[in-house]
Amino acid sequence: MTTVPDFFQDESEEALRSQVEWQEQHLGLGDGFFARLLREDQRRFSSWARGADALTRDKEDVLRDWWRTVLHLLSFQNFDEERVRALLERTVPTGLPVGQSVFSPPWSGSSLKKYLENDGPDAIPQVSRWVESFTFGDPYAPPPKGSTCLSTRP
Repeated sequence: MTTVPDFFQDESEEALRSQVEWQEQHLGLGDGFFARLLREDQRRFSSWARGADALTRDKEDVLRDWWRTVLHLLSFQNFDEERVRALLERTVPTGLPVGQSVFSPPWSGSSLKKYLENDGPDAIPQVSRWVESFTFGDPYAPPPKGSTCLSTRP
């Protein structure tokens, strides 16, 4: 049985620092990525990561939201860190118009990492929804034409 470190399920500031360190070591996300995601000065973020500075509660909450998304990405990729790293770095070609399918990633024409850096905290819910659509389906999609509601079937 595989165990995970306690900080995987903790939301304290100390756990946030450990989560950031884990992402840097295992997913190749550095202080520059986190600073751009948070819209924070990189020196200040690096100082926070070393425990020498503070972030606002809002920025800590963004890190918590991102960590939950990372956990979804890990689950989606069978906890294969290399696959998650590749997912973060791979540029998705622009084929279908964005939004045409729930399965179209919101970062078409870019990499997931660049999308997060460019769109900041606003990108996190979009990425989470995309990942969750593979697990739970699209809760906002209308039922196919001609199908009956399960609760009304005889």
